[in-house]
Amino acid sequence: MKILSNRFSLILYCALFNLLFEYSARGITQFFTRPLFILALFGIYLTYFAMLEDLMVRFRLRNYQIFLCGFLYGLFPIAFLTGNLFNPRVYSGIMMAGVNTGTLLIVGILAWGVVQGMVTLYLANRLESRNWNHPLMGKVGWVSVVAYQVAVMIYAHQNPVTPRGTATGYLSFIILVIVAALLFIRSLKIPRPSPGPFQPTKIMDFLAFGSVAIFLILGTFFISGETVVTSQPLNLLAVTLENIWVIFCGMIFFIYRLLKKSDVVV
Repeated sequence: MKILSNRFSLILYCALFNLLFEYSARGITQFFTRPLFILALFGIYLTYFAMLEDLMVRFRLRNYQIFLCGFLYGLFPIAFLTGNLFNPRVYSGIMMAGVNTGTLLIVGILAWGVVQGMVTLYLANRLESRNWNHPLMGKVGWVSVVAYQVAVMIYAHQNPVTPRGTATGYLSFIILVIVAALLFIRSLKIPRPSPGPFQPTKIMDFLAFGSVAIFLILGTFFISGETVVTSQPLNLLAVTLENIWVIFCGMIFFIYRLLKKSDVVV
C-alpha cells in the first residue's frame, strides 16, 4: 500500500511500527500527554530508517549486514538516550566491563537486531514491496538525518536522571562500536548475490503481525500498576511482557533462519 514514494512509504511504515513498539512500554497516556516527546521519538526512527533504507538499496544488504546495522546503531540510543547500557538496575543487572549484559543481549541484539530490524523491514516490505532501484539519499539528506540523530541524543543525554557509564563502560562501548563497524565494512567487500524477490512466509507474518497486536494490547490495556523509571517512566508489567515477546521473536527468527539456510528477504 503506497502512501507517497516507494522509499518514503517503507521508511514511514518502519517508523510507525517502532513507534508502536515504544507505545507498548509507555502506554496510551504518554502518547496524549507528551506529544513533543513522541514527535522527537518518531523523528529518531524516521531518520534511522531513512539511513538504513538507503544502505539497503545502495549495497543490497543481506540479513547479516542488516543485523550488524541494527546492533551498531542500537548501541547509541541505549548508551545516550536511555543510558540502560550502563544501568545496573535493569534487565539482568549483570555488569561486565561496565556494560549491562542483559541490556546488550535483549535490547542491543534481540530488539534492535531482530524486532526493530528484521521484523520491521519484513512488515514494511509486506505492506509495500521494495523497489530496489528507487533513488538514493544524497549528501544533504545524510548530513541532515545524522545531524538530527546527534542533536536529539546530545539533548537527551543532558537529562540528569539518564544513567552515566564508568570509564570502563564507555571504553567497552567504543570497542563494541568499532568491532561492529569493522565487521559491517568488511562484509561489504565480500561479493554476495543480491537479495531474491520478496516472498511472504507464515513464520514472519506471525512475528510481524503478532508484534503489532501485542504492542497495541500492551500499550492500551497494560497502563496501570508499578512503574519502572530509568530516564523515562515505563510500565513495569508491559515492559516485562514486551521483553518476553522480544526474546521469543529473536529465538524464533534465529531458528527459522538456521533451518531455512538462506536469507529471509526483508
